[in-house]
Amino acid sequence: METFTLPDYTETTYSNTEDTEDLSPKVFRIIQIMNIIFYSITFILGITGNGLVIWIAGFKMKKTVTILWFLNLAIADFVFDIIFPLQITEWVMDGHWPFGQTMCKVIFTVLFLNMSVSTSFLMIISIDRCTSVMCPVWSKNHKSPRLALAISAIIWFTCFMLSSPYLAFFDTIQDSEDSNTYCIPRYADDDDTDTMRSQTMIIVRFVSMFLIPFSIIVICYSLIVFRLRGSRSLSGSNRPLKVIITIVLCFFCLWFPFHAWPLLEVLNVKINFTIDFIISHLVYDIGFFNSCVNPIVYVFVGRDFKKSLFRSIPFLLENTFKEKDDSNTDPRINQTVMETEMESFNP
Repeated sequence: METFTLPDYTETTYSNTEDTEDLSPKVFRIIQIMNIIFYSITFILGITGNGLVIWIAGFKMKKTVTILWFLNLAIADFVFDIIFPLQITEWVMDGHWPFGQTMCKVIFTVLFLNMSVSTSFLMIISIDRCTSVMCPVWSKNHKSPRLALAISAIIWFTCFMLSSPYLAFFDTIQDSEDSNTYCIPRYADDDDTDTMRSQTMIIVRFVSMFLIPFSIIVICYSLIVFRLRGSRSLSGSNRPLKVIITIVLCFFCLWFPFHAWPLLEVLNVKINFTIDFIISHLVYDIGFFNSCVNPIVYVFVGRDFKKSLFRSIPFLLENTFKEKDDSNTDPRINQTVMETEMESFNP
């Protein structure tokens, strides 16, 4: 049975199975405390960082294409972060869900939606940077805020459609022994259908939220490095390459364990319940941290961070988002435009 749950939504944790009886109360308490602390830290960092991004990109800066990508990414992460208090409350109450059936369905659908949107915009940002470097004149002539808004709407709608099955799958159950209510995914009443649907959702998540975005991100940034490998942008400074490596490694390290661990179920790999319980929550904690890591990356690998180290965080973020003036589209200076774009490269 699928062990993916948010945060303690393992379908086996509170069911009367032999596996559950093997779970030590001490192990559960350790994971419980760890998650409460980890979610609290992620909540504070995420709300603060993404809130600053939304404030600066949404109200302080001109709505360029790049700014709209970052704004949508920050909104998705911010919405994800504001739900953490509900998850913390559930952990404090030993997995008891006090918010009702409707909230059970809506909250976890929103969580999946915003995780999907976040990875999608990271992919779109990589595509945008790639086209700006590979085809600067074409990018300048065809990119527009209106097009960015249309693409953003398509991304949100597509991600909602991919996440909508969770409206049906997540439900509340009441334990017959302790009368507590729990919010868990229930794919079907019979075991065969439940397993089939569970594994289908695992594969869909892996393909749509990791395999496709990560492949495109790697391809885009590989093209950028290949195009600029002999240019002044890379020969004179290794900062753009560091930024690229940071982006790719952050995406892989945060999301691969999150999506790869549930695949073991699809492969019918037998794992001890206690080990599965511990590792599952560890990899999900790592994945959830993605919701607060983006603003951190913006600041620490953004433009002129060292020179602006002692300035305000809002200034650092705004400085990171600023785009160079690329109004000159004369084909004779394509290389200069491309190098300028790369010099201003930001995650």
